[in-house]
Amino acid sequence: MSREISILLVNPWIFDFAAYNLWIEPLGLEYIASLLKMSGVRVSVIDCLNSKLIKNPREKPNGCSKFKRTTIPKPVALNFVKRHYAMYGISTEEFFDRLKAIEQPDVIMLTSIMTYWYPGVFRTIELLRDFFGKRIPILLGGIYASLCKKHAEAFSGADIVYADRNISPLLKIIENITEKTLKIKRVPESFKEWPIPDHWLFKGKSKNFFAILTQKGCPFRCSYCASPLLNGAIEKRSVESVVQEILVYSKLLDTKNIAFYDDALLLNAPEHLIPILEKVSLNNPNLRFHLPNAIHSRFMTFKIAKIFYETGFKTIRIGFETSNVILQKVTGNKVSNDDYLKSVEVLKKAGYKKEDIGVYILVGLPGQKPSDVEETIKFVDKSGASPYLSFFSPIPQTPLFKKAAEISKIDIEKEPLFQNNSIYILTHPEFSEESIQYLKEMVMDIRKIREKD
Repeated sequence: MSREISILLVNPWIFDFAAYNLWIEPLGLEYIASLLKMSGVRVSVIDCLNSKLIKNPREKPNGCSKFKRTTIPKPVALNFVKRHYAMYGISTEEFFDRLKAIEQPDVIMLTSIMTYWYPGVFRTIELLRDFFGKRIPILLGGIYASLCKKHAEAFSGADIVYADRNISPLLKIIENITEKTLKIKRVPESFKEWPIPDHWLFKGKSKNFFAILTQKGCPFRCSYCASPLLNGAIEKRSVESVVQEILVYSKLLDTKNIAFYDDALLLNAPEHLIPILEKVSLNNPNLRFHLPNAIHSRFMTFKIAKIFYETGFKTIRIGFETSNVILQKVTGNKVSNDDYLKSVEVLKKAGYKKEDIGVYILVGLPGQKPSDVEETIKFVDKSGASPYLSFFSPIPQTPLFKKAAEISKIDIEKEPLFQNNSIYILTHPEFSEESIQYLKEMVMDIRKIREKD
């Protein structure tokens, strides 16, 4: 009788100039872990971002923290940047110790996030090869693999680069690689049929939160966003499934912090989000919810704002981007100034203070000027909310990518490293280092005043 299939799931290091743990979790790998386990696979995991031995630096009560940081040489392409480059996550010693503690896998699967974080992915693959040799197949998936598939196939060292939106076809690939049959009666065909993700497997010393996805996709087609490419059509999970996940894992992980990863959390809220929150609050009224992906002003109502306040939404973020009407239209028309003002008004009416309502403002869009950003900051300040700058990152395959490439002084199409939001802004023809610093200080001054009020 042949032994069960054994698979190692790996969340790789981040290599960048800066990185912060704003509720970062390898949710895709956690879904895959659950799918594999229900297929009879023995699953091992290594999360290179979170140690099993020590806590992350400066961990906050809301679950956010810094990552352990190790300065490393910059890639040659980034030598012009006057900043230190670093590896974020566990030490290589801990990485090898954890590899020694697991059985040799039949297949290794890695995820990836930002396109410009690929050096961390490549280094992880290189060290896996050093430890296991070349005979164990490595499969690379995730956002970078999907958006830069040719680059990943050419340079990553992975045997297979997986770019499908659905994780279910992975099962057939695993059967083909291992020449074994998985023990699963029915393969889930869509997101709403996927099993609840296994958050426990990736629990580290610092994990005081978990992320949740109630639905995939977004009704808008913003020219700078990759959501339509990565997620396709909108699919929502059942209310019961989401409630079960929240109640089970808040208890199992002993945490009150939950971050929503939805791109359009408020879509069809009366039939979806509101029933979820009402049922959760009846069973566990002391949770703290966070919105790192931001919400759409267009869908905000007083009823939603009130239930946010009553059920413990502590981190409110609105995706406003710009008050410039022309830029709003050319980037997708997802929000109007009136929609935004209405959303801030109902949030304040529900009980939120100025410092509680964070508003994302995009900086560095093609065609944008520092004065556009300054006017948006003033608009947000006057509305009674707190501005947060979000620097534009050109994302391959999005409508705005080619326009971004045209105005850039560096080749963002050939080199994903240049898609880094902290790099691209330095080459924008309208933004100088002085104007960027001025905008940063302007926002920080407003937020400091908010905190004192």
